[in-house]
Amino acid sequence: MKIAEIVNVRRRLAPGLWRFQLAGGRISHIEEVEQTSTKPRLADGTIDAAGGFLTPSLVDAHVHLDLAHSIELVPPNKSGTLREAIELWSHAKPQITAENTRDRARRAILAEVSFGTGILRSHVDVSSAAELRLCEGVLAAREATRDICKLLLTAFPQDGLIRDPGAVEFMRSAMKSGVDLVGGIPHIERTPQDGHRHLELVFDLAAEFDANVDVHVDETDDPGSMFTEQLAALTIERGWQGRVTASHVCALSSYDDVYAARVIDLLREAQIMVVTNPGVNLHLQGRYDGYPKRRGLTRIRQLIDAGITCGAGQDCIRDVFYPFGRGQMLEQVFLLAHAEHMTSPERLEQAMQMVCCEAGKVLGLGHHRPEPQAPANLAVWSVESIPDLIAERPRPLAVLHAGRLVTGTLHGDDSNDR
Repeated sequence: MKIAEIVNVRRRLAPGLWRFQLAGGRISHIEEVEQTSTKPRLADGTIDAAGGFLTPSLVDAHVHLDLAHSIELVPPNKSGTLREAIELWSHAKPQITAENTRDRARRAILAEVSFGTGILRSHVDVSSAAELRLCEGVLAAREATRDICKLLLTAFPQDGLIRDPGAVEFMRSAMKSGVDLVGGIPHIERTPQDGHRHLELVFDLAAEFDANVDVHVDETDDPGSMFTEQLAALTIERGWQGRVTASHVCALSSYDDVYAARVIDLLREAQIMVVTNPGVNLHLQGRYDGYPKRRGLTRIRQLIDAGITCGAGQDCIRDVFYPFGRGQMLEQVFLLAHAEHMTSPERLEQAMQMVCCEAGKVLGLGHHRPEPQAPANLAVWSVESIPDLIAERPRPLAVLHAGRLVTGTLHGDDSNDR
């Protein structure tokens, strides 16, 4: 159903109630209103939010849809470590079909949208063991859900590019088939030298396809893993500033403060964006620690304070890497607020923006804010503020994609016309 306007809605950093008028899949006009209502309602293409809160549709900046809901296809991860998860997945993925992957990925996408997510970036395994089957499955799921969300894909060489040299050609084929970004995972290689060569190959592919880059980097507690610094240096060397995302960056929390400050300065100089995955990083990291145990996340508050754009991701949904996860990005904000002590009003705002406006910058959306002329990718909630939204984590009243109502709990006179 096309929505013409949203009325009696609250918005970020603006007191009072507002009317959003929509046309051509975009926000055409915003004005303050005085009338109030007591019950949310949908009628004649109008959403009456009755004092509810409006956000851009949420952004999942890092997810693995090819892995989603695969937990029953892989033996249990008894240690709970990243190392065992990668090994178990490597043995399982040669038997997984494109059709199975499509169905699991579509299931995960529908769940994410039902929780208010409208924009996703998924990594897809294109190792020699996976070939292009998982990629084909997620591409098919993207096509099946194109009317309800935007999905960007990253070719991800899970087993390395030096350890698995055949992955380079599968990466190239994936890019030709419609994948958007070039991914990497340098710390999976056997030596630091191989890890550096891995990053060089990533940038070679990025230049070949004029593509942005999103690299799993230093997803470890090991302070000796220093590929984030190399990633930033290569970004500057190759002229890819503003086009690179560093995902996870867990080792940054294990560096001494002096070296960490150096790396953060270099990330800023390279205009690299950072994505953390609170639930999965909390679950996987610190597995080799006694007490005290490290939290596993990167230094989000320091990165934000340094002016670095940061986003958050679900990462995994019911798979060998993470037995939980359901694609609700508000849960990731909730976990982030705990793990990074982001509970002051200012910090809560920053945490929320990591799945809204700032995450939109990470994904290159440019204008993912509820402002005139912006795409009408929106979510309406039955709360009055961001603190309430994080505390209660409700399902949205309505989720709009390009001005169309695609899901939500709101029902009204014409709610069946979808």
